[in-house]
Amino acid sequence: MVNLLLDTHAFIWFMEDNSFLSRKAKQAIENPLNNIFISIASLYEIAIKLKSGKIGFDKPVSAFFNDISEYNLTLIPISENHLVAYDSFPLLPNHKDPFDRLIIATAIADDLSIVTVDNQFNHYKDLVSILW
Repeated sequence: MVNLLLDTHAFIWFMEDNSFLSRKAKQAIENPLNNIFISIASLYEIAIKLKSGKIGFDKPVSAFFNDISEYNLTLIPISENHLVAYDSFPLLPNHKDPFDRLIIATAIADDLSIVTVDNQFNHYKDLVSILW
């Protein structure tokens, strides 16, 4: 059993059954023995990008909450522990994305592996494990 936190793109690609999601990641997400988590920060990121036109879907943000329930994912709210963890690791000059940093902090605080293809996460491999 593995506890996995989906990065925003991994969550979207899984929901869309997109071939960009690696076979290894998809199998891990679909494995009923694994616990799969999504941060509320990812849904906030999706909502912002939908409203700004940076991404587009045929469904509203509310549908993503239904997807979370349908696939038995666990939604993680932002907690004090996540914010303390956020403050505990360095802000790298080339990686200031607040959503990525909050996902990393959540993984640190809750001892989760992150499912992501984002190379920026490799800078934090000493703090969190990455699955792709």
